[in-house]
Amino acid sequence: MAIKFNHILGALFVVVATVLLRVSDAKGSRKEAIVGGWNPITNLTDPEVVKIGKFAVDEHNKEAKTKLEFQEITKGESQVVAGINYRLVISAKDGDSPHNYLAEVWDKPWEKFRNLTSFVECSLENGEQQCMLT
Repeated sequence: MAIKFNHILGALFVVVATVLLRVSDAKGSRKEAIVGGWNPITNLTDPEVVKIGKFAVDEHNKEAKTKLEFQEITKGESQVVAGINYRLVISAKDGDSPHNYLAEVWDKPWEKFRNLTSFVECSLENGEQQCMLT
């Protein structure tokens, strides 16, 4: 008796096997980055990351008519989407007084597109500034 291979059933088998393997991996204790998830930025002094932070402060200054001066990035995360989202905690001076700000920037370098989507001062809790990153 000859068994004929059905291409549709073969393709369906491959899809089902792939889905089951991914589900079993997701239930395990894998520590790899999740596509689309937020991942910590390990080098906060990387020139491209600093450029994104300075851009955030400059754009906020234009929008809010302030004169904040960029100091440094103290924490950061990135997320790969249609481009890269950056979530940065930025230290910036307002006159002589340093403050921390949480900024989000959407960057698509191949289109020369960069947009400040959020810029807020970190809240005070128990006398300390708190910026929420995931």
